[in-house]
Formats: sequence, structure tokens, C-alpha cells
Amino acid sequence: MSNAPSRPLDDAADDEELPRCKCGTDRDSKFSFTRREYSFFGTLYLLWGGTAVPTRVEFMCVKCGETFDSSTSPSFCRHYIK
Repeated sequence: MSNAPSRPLDDAADDEELPRCKCGTDRDSKFSFTRREYSFFGTLYLLWGGTAVPTRVEFMCVKCGETFDSSTSPSFCRHYIK
């Protein structure tokens, strides 16, 4: 099951094709896995029970294991707060 919400608003145009892995999974697919990376202070804030914004969001395919999309844009990362 995908951790990703439906396609967030980012700098990409609406008609632009989403990046895909070699087996055809995109970030809206049920076979995608969202991996979030946090800064040192973001990790501490999470450990204290806060809600931190990730510094990087990566999308991986569950079937083939490929990382097919990633972003460090703060506006994009805000959509993937856990």
C-alpha cells in the first residue's frame, strides 16, 4: 500500500508525466514506497514527539527496488510529513 497521498502540488505542470521505474511504477502507484530523510534536528524533534518536515523524499518501487524519483524542495517535502 502506498504511503504517498494523491499527487501533490509541486513545480511540475499538470500534464507532465510522472517519473517511473523500469517496471512501470510511479509515485501514485500502490507499489511505491515513500522514504523520508530528516536532518539531525528534525530527527530529534521526531523523537520528542513533534512533527518534522523531511529534508528529502524518495520514492522506491516495492517490486524492483529501484529509487525512481526524489526531491529536496521544501514545498514538495511538506506534502509528505509523517
